[in-house]
Amino acid sequence: MVLLRKFFTPVILILIFLSWVAFGVWMFIADGGYWEIIKLSNGSIIPDLYLFHSNDNLLETFSAWGKQGRLYYIRYQFRDFIYPIIYATLLSGVLIRLIRPKSFNIWVMVPLLAMIFDFCENFFLRVLVYDFPNLISNDILFASIFSSLKWFTVLFSVILIYIAYNHRRKEYQAILKKNKKHRQEERTDKSIKRRAEKSRKRKALEENI
Repeated sequence: MVLLRKFFTPVILILIFLSWVAFGVWMFIADGGYWEIIKLSNGSIIPDLYLFHSNDNLLETFSAWGKQGRLYYIRYQFRDFIYPIIYATLLSGVLIRLIRPKSFNIWVMVPLLAMIFDFCENFFLRVLVYDFPNLISNDILFASIFSSLKWFTVLFSVILIYIAYNHRRKEYQAILKKNKKHRQEERTDKSIKRRAEKSRKRKALEENI
């Protein structure tokens, strides 16, 4: 964990964030990307954005896409196996920067769980596209479970970042308050010493007179 703390510098996190944004835009506008799927289906979103799945909504979605849309989605999924790695690394890196663990910490691993669930979701959705229109109920169930787990762990990761940020901010404020108090005490001590020195010099002068 110490090595990871050293690796995830602010510069590295900014670069990962920019990569996440750039890759997301590329997935949206690239040939066979999300935007082309939307146009083919008159606005039907990809199942990756659903919290859970059912036989009816998947059949409706895949039918709305048409053969070309389903082909685009298969291509889209190849990119979507890289995207989870980027966002999971970003979320874990932010947590490591905020929590600053010195040894193994389970909380910084939560985004990696989201990545694994995303991979599993992608696998079962790909199987369902290949099986269309004869969708298997168990595959739908597993796709639904992994979709729900993915979104839950992503949301939980964001909540953890919020909690860690607030905790770090309170620590920082406490340090500032402590330093301010210390500086005030130093100024008070210096003031007392100056007055004592002036008093000593005045007494010495009076004695000489």
